[in-house]
Amino acid sequence: MTVLKRYVLRLFISLKYITANVVDRNNGRIVATASTVEHSIKNSLECGRSCNAKAASVVGEVLAMRLKVEDLEQGQGRGIHVDVNKEVEKKGFKNRTKIWAIVNALKNNGVKLILQDNDDNTSGPSF
Repeated sequence: MTVLKRYVLRLFISLKYITANVVDRNNGRIVATASTVEHSIKNSLECGRSCNAKAASVVGEVLAMRLKVEDLEQGQGRGIHVDVNKEVEKKGFKNRTKIWAIVNALKNNGVKLILQDNDDNTSGPSF
């Protein structure tokens, strides 16, 4: 069975770390990942005890480069799906700055993103 939204961007954001994964929903495999936990990214940032939007943007840039290496920046023609509202609601994360920093960094580096509208989700809060 082929899933229409094959490649999906998933974000994990805490006060200390930012992780971005692109998941292939056909087989449940992570095809590319970038995180502030990685030494190569961590050493280039001045995060201190918390990560900011600049760190999020660096994570987005690194993820874009890794997608290009895997030849998946276009999501095999279908794009990579992002549901920003779902990512915001995951932990009640009110500040969208880090999320949009990652999304904009991916877009600026040539990754084809498809932003989802939450029109079908009427029970959730609207932002």
